[in-house]
Amino acid sequence: MNSMKKDPSKTEINTSLVEEARKTLIGAKDWLLEDVSLMTAYWHDKMGYTEAWVDANWHLVLDEGHELVEEFDDKEDAALLWLINHANNNPVPLEDCHVAGTMADAGTYHCMACGHDNVVETKQTLAPCEICHYGLMSTHESRAVSE
Repeated sequence: MNSMKKDPSKTEINTSLVEEARKTLIGAKDWLLEDVSLMTAYWHDKMGYTEAWVDANWHLVLDEGHELVEEFDDKEDAALLWLINHANNNPVPLEDCHVAGTMADAGTYHCMACGHDNVVETKQTLAPCEICHYGLMSTHESRAVSE
């Protein structure tokens, strides 16, 4: 009968490998926790500085913010209008479109549904189309709807 004996040198190697792995894991955990605490302190200081600057200069932020918001709104509106007109290949630019119920200057308004020319004599509220009662009109030079 063969008896299996444990090799004492193998047991020592396995024990030392387990101990090394344990030390490595403890070191990695400590390193990670240290890095997290450093990052937390950094962001706390950075945000504290930013918050203090905003508190100290709040009146400047409010005063200049209104102008910036208005300027940004104008640019955003122009960009959106351009995008809608060009990306959708609109036959009539949106700035030439008029909706029934809004104030309209005197002129000819082409119905976007049937193409009828609705003539407005004086500045007044734009009425729906006289023929089909559609509410979207155009003052665009070339007609979008074929008659």
